[in-house]
Amino acid sequence: MMSPLIIEEVLTRPQAVSWLPWAVQYFFFIGIAACGALSGAVLHWRKKDNPALENLTLLITLTCAITAPLALTADLHQTARVWHFYAYPTPWSWMPWGALFLPLFTAFLGLWFLAQVYRQLTGKSYAVTKWFACASALTAIGLLLYTGREVSVVQARPVWFSYAFVLVMFLSALQTFLALLIVGLRDDFPTQKRLALGQLLTLLALAAVIIFWVCGDTLSGMAIRQWLAISASARHYASGWLAFWLISLLFSVIALRRPLSLPLRSLLALSAMALCWLMRWTLLIQGQTLPKFNAQFNPYALPAGTDGWLAILGTFGLWIALLIIIRESVNGLARRLQHG
Repeated sequence: MMSPLIIEEVLTRPQAVSWLPWAVQYFFFIGIAACGALSGAVLHWRKKDNPALENLTLLITLTCAITAPLALTADLHQTARVWHFYAYPTPWSWMPWGALFLPLFTAFLGLWFLAQVYRQLTGKSYAVTKWFACASALTAIGLLLYTGREVSVVQARPVWFSYAFVLVMFLSALQTFLALLIVGLRDDFPTQKRLALGQLLTLLALAAVIIFWVCGDTLSGMAIRQWLAISASARHYASGWLAFWLISLLFSVIALRRPLSLPLRSLLALSAMALCWLMRWTLLIQGQTLPKFNAQFNPYALPAGTDGWLAILGTFGLWIALLIIIRESVNGLARRLQHG
């Protein structure tokens, strides 16, 4: 006698993404700020003084460091519970470490910036400034580890589950910061060459890490290869990575050979920023559309409101406004002191 045929039907339900575009903005700006703090500390501690480059470094770093936490606060679904990180510490998780490093980083960086402005206005400097720079660099390292590892420890999303994620986030932010320094320089070809060489080497290192990541015999590498094989949108995003990487590489090579005009420096910075931002959007937002606990892709459509385009444009607008306000405030104080 034949056994009865049993049919089991599996029902799945699409899952909404947890991290919104605000998270992409946070990862974008905090990566640049952390790389800026490390670069600024090297400039401050080395024997050869370059106050103009250090001032520009601190301006970019501070404005990014202010913008990033505001974007993170907007992404938190229960902002009022932030104090739980301090009242109920869980040191085995990366999130409480981020709640510790982020305010310390912003505080030390702000003190360092004020000390540098005081030196610029009065010509006087204090030894404690070096320790502000050192503390900013140490907390920047903590932020780079925290922002990378809070994502790459998630085994439920195999695309993220790799140490290569941390390196890719760092290198993409570093090449962007160097490009921003280049666009902020004026008539300083030797410094432009050094920065362009640094960006070129960073871009090559970034490409090497991505190749080893995608081609590696790891859970994350296999997940990325399967994603590229079955998803046309993933291949489109990968094409965008390659296009912006090639454009940034081309401009950095040109910057090594001759001084760039302001329009070309601006294009260099825009291509570098686009590469850095698109990588975060692909991994953080599009990565959430992949199946996690169900058997289908989870669709995502970018809205026009505060959780979509307005969030992205508003965050960049805030950063540009901070650049203008802080720069003009310092320049205004310098003019007042100069003219008595």
